[in-house]
Amino acid sequence: MQHEQQELQEMDLREIIHIFSVRWWVIAIFMVVSILVTGFVTFTVLDPVYRAETSLFVGKESDKIASLDLGEFNLNKSLVSDYRQLILSRLVTKEVIEELGLDMSVETFQKKVEVTTIQDSRLFKISFESTDPQLAMDVANSLAEVLVEKAQDIIQVKNVRIVDVAELPQNPIKPNKIQNLLVAAVLGAFIGAGAVILVEYLDYTIKNANDVERLLKLNTIGEIPQFASEKRGKSKGLFSKRKHSSGKERDKNAVSHVLITITDPKAPASEAYRSLRTNIGYSGIDKQVRLIVLTSSHMAEGKSTTAANMAVSMAQSGKNVLLIDADLRKPRVHRYFNLSNDIGLTDIVVKNVSTEEAIKKFSYVENLSIICSGSVPPNPTEILESKKLAELLQELKEKFDIVIIDTPPVGQLTDGAILASIADGVILVAASGESNIDMVRRARAALMQVNANIIGVVLTKINKTRSGSYYTYYNYDKYYGSED
Repeated sequence: MQHEQQELQEMDLREIIHIFSVRWWVIAIFMVVSILVTGFVTFTVLDPVYRAETSLFVGKESDKIASLDLGEFNLNKSLVSDYRQLILSRLVTKEVIEELGLDMSVETFQKKVEVTTIQDSRLFKISFESTDPQLAMDVANSLAEVLVEKAQDIIQVKNVRIVDVAELPQNPIKPNKIQNLLVAAVLGAFIGAGAVILVEYLDYTIKNANDVERLLKLNTIGEIPQFASEKRGKSKGLFSKRKHSSGKERDKNAVSHVLITITDPKAPASEAYRSLRTNIGYSGIDKQVRLIVLTSSHMAEGKSTTAANMAVSMAQSGKNVLLIDADLRKPRVHRYFNLSNDIGLTDIVVKNVSTEEAIKKFSYVENLSIICSGSVPPNPTEILESKKLAELLQELKEKFDIVIIDTPPVGQLTDGAILASIADGVILVAASGESNIDMVRRARAALMQVNANIIGVVLTKINKTRSGSYYTYYNYDKYYGSED
């Protein structure tokens, strides 16, 4: 379990770069918000701070600086440090506060004072910061004057002189508006990038073929991009108007939008189904795969849609295909093909209805036959476990080139596993960005428990703007144009 978690947490550099390239807008939003907030605070909330400074020189009492010997020079340099401490002392700062009548504590005042020395010289500067430029100038000059006075009283020398008096500052030293905005942009970008990585890290779903191979140890045999028609399946626009080759319009209720291999054969999704068809063909090199079961870990992962389009695609290639709806609890196949569900699989097994009577031809696709689920039984599991059904499937397998069976999600019900145990091959369907990794793993485990031959995984609902694997394997837009 720990090993699986480590595998899940691994992200190579290419994945990270792709995630950023797709989710760049998230980073951009964080940057813009950070800049706007910082700009508002900088320009409207923060008061401008001004700095005034004065320069002082430590010399000789006689003012004959040039006549200083080396010892006096070193002595005066050492005094610079003493003067620095004297400036920041309570004695000096308290006197300046009282002299200027400042409503400020000594501690607060001292934090605003800065004394800097010029390297290898006897010059040092006194600076003071304030939101009032006049006050900054007054304090700097007052500090210098008081220091000269106290130096005479305390040190008993007159070797410190004011070189430059402080002038009224014209421009504030902070806030640095440009710098603040640049820092905000960089910080916003980092926070946005972190948010993107965190969301991706917490996303416990199968997203691409790399996840399938790394986390499930299975091959991806198909990657189906999301197409608009999938969203119409539950709407009134379930069916599409199509035309015969003669040019006459078919019945408006003839073809479901879900059957994109019919409604839009040049769409990227249609091409992806054809590629899936090819991959299934290659999977049967050692053993001919004729009876294929499709299942999933959960509902709404595109299992029935995949089964229907796969059947259409294989029939279009010239194979004699039979599609069976064995999802006896929530059948969908009859809806996709606009067929009656009055007679179907359950009627063959339970009511001894003939196979010929239950098989329905789909006239719009040559070589495609369909057995609907029939009436919903009270005991679906018993029907699927029956010896009669197993014999029926073997019989149908001999009559058709390919038999495709749509079964319930194996992650929720045992129905799919029952049929998987007798099938030549099983396809596990997972929805990109939706299928929970643990659920898919449980589905795989259930199939392996009955010794099912798992051909591979079909990833559905791949978002072209989100998944890099789609463009890696199915970059069809440049040939056929984008979907509606």
